Amino acid sequence: AHLFCMIGLYAGLRREEILGLKWDCIRLEKTPCIEVRRALRFEHNRPVVSDRLKTKASRRVVPIPPQLVQALQEEQLTSASEFVIHNSENDPLSETQFRHVWNYVVRRTAKNRVYYRYVDGVKIAYQVEAKLGAKAKNSNLTYTIDFDVTPHILRHTYITNLLLAGVDIKTVQYLAG
Repeated sequence: AHLFCMIGLYAGLRREEILGLKWDCIRLEKTPCIEVRRALRFEHNRPVVSDRLKTKASRRVVPIPPQLVQALQEEQLTSASEFVIHNSENDPLSETQFRHVWNYVVRRTAKNRVYYRYVDGVKIAYQVEAKLGAKAKNSNLTYTIDFDVTPHILRHTYITNLLLAGVDIKTVQYLAG
């Protein structure tokens, strides 16, 4: 989930572009960049990677900052897959696998949740109060996010940061695809 979020925040790729990203599209030397040329879609929970992108403008080259370069280099050292984001068999993630990965991010959101358990066949609701910075009772995670996060919000954050940095609108439009 960490690398997925890093790519979303620092390169602004769409979910399907990140999941379809292969190492042959990443250049980490000289001028580090990601070439977006394929995407992944799901058919009956199975991943299908193709060269067909959302629009013609989706095919682009996105420069990447040092913190993303470092994260990609660390992943590349241990990766045996041709995919940057992959499952334990080195294949692209299925839709269900992606949901499980993304759940690691969602579970860190500080918001109250209602869970259910059965006691003597009776469904009982109980509420868990998750405060920012607090540790979860039954796991090792810390609530570190104070808003509802989606993969697309990472992309919007990237675009907003480009605009706040003074990048002209046409360049932002190109980089966002």
